[in-house]
Amino acid sequence: SGESDNRNQQKMEMKVWDPDNPLTDRQIDQFLVVARAVGTFARALDCSSSIRQPSLHMSAAAASRDITLFHAMDTLQRNGYDLARAMATLVPQGGPVLCRDEMEEWSASEAMLFEEALEKYGKDFNDIRQDFLPWKSLASIVQFYYMWKTTDRYIQQVW
Repeated sequence: SGESDNRNQQKMEMKVWDPDNPLTDRQIDQFLVVARAVGTFARALDCSSSIRQPSLHMSAAAASRDITLFHAMDTLQRNGYDLARAMATLVPQGGPVLCRDEMEEWSASEAMLFEEALEKYGKDFNDIRQDFLPWKSLASIVQFYYMWKTTDRYIQQVW
């Protein structure tokens, strides 16, 4: 306190959550339920999501993944933990906000190519990218791999 801070503020980490916020755990949990419901609704309205995830059950599962929860928590923090403002941010004038992760961004044929490449090269993601998925970034392939490991397809291949 009272000392000048000469650090480059643009290079500093950004605060994304305040554990001392005024909300109760129950209020936060209720907001996360609403955020997942909005995510499911956004997928129902989005044509490309409907093609990739034709059932409500699959859309709801996608809306429950980390990307939706991270977006919800960020929305709360950016709106000063004001629930009404945060809810309005989830569903702005143009319709609900749709957040997608790597699992949703990949087509079924890309996922099959990935599985084929993984069988051939193991976890050599550079070779997978070079020979099978050159239009994907290395970061996208690695993120997809770690999400894919949580799916039934991974479990079926391992056992």
